[in-house]
Amino acid sequence: MTGLLALAPEFIVLGGALVALFADRVTRDERLAPGLASLSALAAAVVAAYIGPAGALFDGALAIDPSAVFARIAIAALAGVWLAWVTGRGTGVERPAEAAAFALVSALGGMLMVGARDLIVLFISLELSTMPAYVMMGYRRADERGLEGALKYFLLSMLTSLLMLYGLSFIYGLAGSTAYAHLALGAGGLLRPLAFVLVLVGLFAKLSAAPFHYWTPDAYAGASPAAVAFVSTVPKIAGTVAFVRLVDALAPGVGDALYVLVAASVLSMLLGNLAAFPQSDLRRLMAYSGVAHTGYILLALASGAAGGIAATFYAVAYAVPSMAIMLLAAEEGASLDDLGGLAARRPAVAWASVVWLLSLIGIPPMVGFFGKLYLFTSAVSADLLWPVLVAVTMSVISAGYYFRILRSVFFAERPDAPSIAPSPVAAVALFAATVGVLALGILAAPLLRLLGVSY
Repeated sequence: MTGLLALAPEFIVLGGALVALFADRVTRDERLAPGLASLSALAAAVVAAYIGPAGALFDGALAIDPSAVFARIAIAALAGVWLAWVTGRGTGVERPAEAAAFALVSALGGMLMVGARDLIVLFISLELSTMPAYVMMGYRRADERGLEGALKYFLLSMLTSLLMLYGLSFIYGLAGSTAYAHLALGAGGLLRPLAFVLVLVGLFAKLSAAPFHYWTPDAYAGASPAAVAFVSTVPKIAGTVAFVRLVDALAPGVGDALYVLVAASVLSMLLGNLAAFPQSDLRRLMAYSGVAHTGYILLALASGAAGGIAATFYAVAYAVPSMAIMLLAAEEGASLDDLGGLAARRPAVAWASVVWLLSLIGIPPMVGFFGKLYLFTSAVSADLLWPVLVAVTMSVISAGYYFRILRSVFFAERPDAPSIAPSPVAAVALFAATVGVLALGILAAPLLRLLGVSY
């Protein structure tokens, strides 16, 4: 299969982004743009599944293996679900045509990132994925809090990107190549772990891992819940897979530097879960929850090759319910009190939220349980027993703040709840997320076998 044909899903996404960007010229009605963009993203997911693994492309600069196929499908499908919700609730997102274009460009960068096998391709696709996120987080131009949060995100991300680029330049100097296949770092003394740590700093900031997570709560709290629903999920899948690839390429040359991953994992799990408890704003609560889940992902990354597959699967397992919860916040309100009486007003959505939250806790048969099970198993196999004990303890503790959300949904009241107009398209998007959580859990074993896990 030729390189261009193997990248058909990316071309479909790019075409959808261009249509959305020029919606007022192409469709004469920018309100149609999110719908067309959603169709293009879902079509890209179907085409990616049909094409399947495509091997090395462009002299090894890209490679589409089973993990990359899984991530491409997940990124495109989640972008399609988000855009379908925007189609049904266009009033929840300012300038929906521009938002659709930004979302698809970000998804395009993510789909390229998961196949990157070259440092230059990695960095360009990483920035292509995250730059639209800067705009989406500060999308409400009249909101000072949103602009402040977006500015913090932008400044920290740019600083850490420069540090990452600095580390990549060291790696190139040591290896004499930008191709992953030739990154086995030879002599270099302290320069090897220094280069690795500098690269980790950039990736930690992109994934909001401690101690580079400080932008996350402020940026999320200032942004619209709809924007948070996308930015906190789709780029994280791509960033996780890119992290897996780079660690696999560099790990043989850095040795004990991998313990940096373990330290960052434990710190992220502790800080994220404990800081989420006092939050009353769903955006801040889910921001700290995301920090904690990044900690679980980092634990998998420190476990070796099998842990990389676990990290990829878990990133998707986290993204689906997390997006659904933030879309619910976009409809009902970002405060926990805003969810009061939801069970009486919208019982189907209330019970769907049970599925989403139980998955984040890790209760079977939801996908979150199987994601954590394989993740912890991989870490135990790598003799990381004490970090696994911390992870299991933090998973139990996380139930406390997730059940706070369910308490508001089922037992609190909200007499002044606004009347939300029915939207079949938005309802389908939330239903798709619920089905995704259950289906991925039921199909976890065959999916993991397709990704290369042997039982």
